[in-house]
Amino acid sequence: MSNHANLEKYCNDTKFWLNEIAEDIGYPEKPEWALNILKAVLFTIRDRTTVQEVFHLSAQLPVLIRGFYFEGYNPSGKPMKIYSEEFMHQIKSQIGPSILVSPEDALRVVLNILYKKTSRGELEDIKHSMPKNIQRLWANHMPNEPSMH
Repeated sequence: MSNHANLEKYCNDTKFWLNEIAEDIGYPEKPEWALNILKAVLFTIRDRTTVQEVFHLSAQLPVLIRGFYFEGYNPSGKPMKIYSEEFMHQIKSQIGPSILVSPEDALRVVLNILYKKTSRGELEDIKHSMPKNIQRLWANHMPNEPSMH
């Protein structure tokens, strides 16, 4: 496969994720919102997760999304010691004020695509590495019947 074909595949994989998130939040015409939402939730999960789990999840992400996932990542001091209120506040602050999506909806749509496209076992490992109040928050925003990958 040529480099051009690889790049096209990487772009298409990322567009697929962003389009699905944009649809799920009810703003299919706003893929740029989907990118901000995806990054906000991934960064928040990443920063509250062990370095080992961060790398395990990254291996299952599309190449370009993996690049976003590691943007600005500093593994020292991880996982951050935040709890559910700070977890949701961090998602909201990462999304920014101009995007009309709640942190709860952002968490729900990103968990939805992660459970569809990555290993349920890996996501459960990450969830169970977090404090009980974030585990409950996660469970409340998880899709009802995640697909197995």
